[in-house]
Amino acid sequence: MNLPCSVTRDLLPLYAEKMVEQETEKLVEEHLASCAECRQKLSEIEAGTTPSVDTSKPLNALKKEIRNRRWRAALIAALCVFVLVFTYFYHETDMKPVPWEDGLVEVQGIETRPYEDVFEDADSSETHDPTVDVLLVHIDSRVNGLQTTTFVDDDGTRTELLQGWSSNPDNRKAARDYTESISYPVPDRLIYSDGSQQKLLWGEPLNGGVEVLPRLALTYYLLIAATLAGLFGLLWFIFRNKTFSWIVRQLFFAPVSYLFAHFLLKGTHTASFFMERDFVSILLVTAAIYGILSLAWQMWLQRRKES
Repeated sequence: MNLPCSVTRDLLPLYAEKMVEQETEKLVEEHLASCAECRQKLSEIEAGTTPSVDTSKPLNALKKEIRNRRWRAALIAALCVFVLVFTYFYHETDMKPVPWEDGLVEVQGIETRPYEDVFEDADSSETHDPTVDVLLVHIDSRVNGLQTTTFVDDDGTRTELLQGWSSNPDNRKAARDYTESISYPVPDRLIYSDGSQQKLLWGEPLNGGVEVLPRLALTYYLLIAATLAGLFGLLWFIFRNKTFSWIVRQLFFAPVSYLFAHFLLKGTHTASFFMERDFVSILLVTAAIYGILSLAWQMWLQRRKES
């Protein structure tokens, strides 16, 4: 480690009096070998032409510098571990459409159920029918999540589109285990879609197709981040020698961190069926990467100054 001039000059009074440890003495001598100004300062101290100084100040400054470096290194390591672990679990739990196969979703028919069983949070003082008709559906337990989209035609016909999701959609079970789901009010038709095909489960077929499309907002966010990264990168280069360049640098790190986070979690894909989950995950990783870049840049500046 090459000490900066400020720390070396604080240590020179102690060095001249032989009051430093051997390791500190070696660091000071390494700096003196390449710094004429600090050698001149040492000569003045040895000649007695400089006023006495508080000998605790240089040691405290050195301890503070070493402590700050250790904290930066530890924080960078912790953030790197967070990014790696979060990315791993994100991909392990990433929800994918469950492809259709016979028996994946089975319609049991219309059943009459007590109103309180269907609406558990119903107001007891509210006037309502004691029972309601629901469409009972059994769903293979391989489906970890179920997305339901309802379409109402101009004539009032209700179409429910089911889409099953799983972190392991290719898993096959010898013995099926079903979970129960109900649809209320009873739709005129029920369709299952896995993104590539649709299966009519209940009611009359449609004249036209109905499809659940992924949301594309991540595409726009990615384009915005790329544009801002290019803009702030150019401004940083132009104003790199100005006192306010650090502000532009930090602004540049933000969209760059978002780009890194997006590619770590989503790769080159920008469509998402789970927009909120994906966007929040990207923002969490973005914050961690932003911290890594900022701390690493500070450490690089410090080493550059010392050299």
